[in-house]
Amino acid sequence: MHMDIDLCQPHKLRIWNVSPAQPIILYVEHNPMLRLFLADVFNLAGWYAHEAFDLSSGESMLRSYQRFSLLLAGDELSPYKPKRGLSGLQLVTLARSLPHRKEMPILFFSIEDRAEQAKAAGADEFLRKPYDLFLLVDTIRKLLAPGDGK
Repeated sequence: MHMDIDLCQPHKLRIWNVSPAQPIILYVEHNPMLRLFLADVFNLAGWYAHEAFDLSSGESMLRSYQRFSLLLAGDELSPYKPKRGLSGLQLVTLARSLPHRKEMPILFFSIEDRAEQAKAAGADEFLRKPYDLFLLVDTIRKLLAPGDGK
């Protein structure tokens, strides 16, 4: 069970029951408004979003044995200098190097066209920011679909 503060009603807590069948997206994003917005989009799609607010927390979550169905990450992850020089592409490479994350689908996004670098780092798909929300949801559905090789 996960408890999260509903910012629209600051004193009311939302309680999330994540069933073993519900996909959990590890979403690494430094922009708090975008994190909240996409968490609501993911919730409407039937997915749970576990949010990491910077590269360090994303790295910690990847190294943990928490169940994640998909990693959604990009380059613009911190308004500050990345800790230990870890970039969004290095986060993707790290995920692929971890035995328990080798098969996890990864969607990488960036303001710049970094599709080739994303694929080389191990991402399954690339989207350019700002992205079409329908395309984002459809791409995640495709990556989470059983039988797609993941």
